Amino acid sequence: MTDADIIYSPALDRYIEIRYDRGLSSIRFINSRELVLKKTLKVSFELDEYFRGERTTFSCDVDLSGMSDFTQRVLEETQKIEYGTVITYSELARRIGSRAVRAVGGALSRNPVPIIVPCHRVVAKDGLGGYSCGLDLKIKLLELERKHLANNL
Repeated sequence: MTDADIIYSPALDRYIEIRYDRGLSSIRFINSRELVLKKTLKVSFELDEYFRGERTTFSCDVDLSGMSDFTQRVLEETQKIEYGTVITYSELARRIGSRAVRAVGGALSRNPVPIIVPCHRVVAKDGLGGYSCGLDLKIKLLELERKHLANNL
C-alpha cells in the first residue's frame, strides 16, 4: 500500500509530493498553489526539519529496488556525501570504481528521491552540471545547506 504526503517548502517555494511504499519511493517537486497539505509520514517531518536547518541526515529507508545495479551503486554512494559539501561527477564515478562519468550523471538523473539521496551535491568540474529537478532548485538546495552550515558555526 502506498502512502503519500504533500508538504510545502518556503525555502524552495515548491510543494513536495512524497510517496512511501516498501520504503521511500519518490519525491517530486510541484510548482502549484492548488494542493492540499498532508503530513503523516516520518520523512515529511524530517524534510521540514531539513528545510529549517535542523536536520542534516535522514532516517527513512529508500526503495531503489526498481533501479539497475549500476544506478543503485551510484545512488547508494551519493547518500554518503556529507551535508553542505559537493563532489564532482568524476569523483563519484571513482568512488564506485567506474570511469563512466556520463553514466554516473545518467544514474543521478533517475534518482527517484532527491534531497534524501542528495544528487544536488554532485557538480561538474567546471560548474554546476545538471539537475533533473531544474538548476534553480539545485542552486537553492546548495545555498540552503551553505547558509545553515554558516549559521551553525
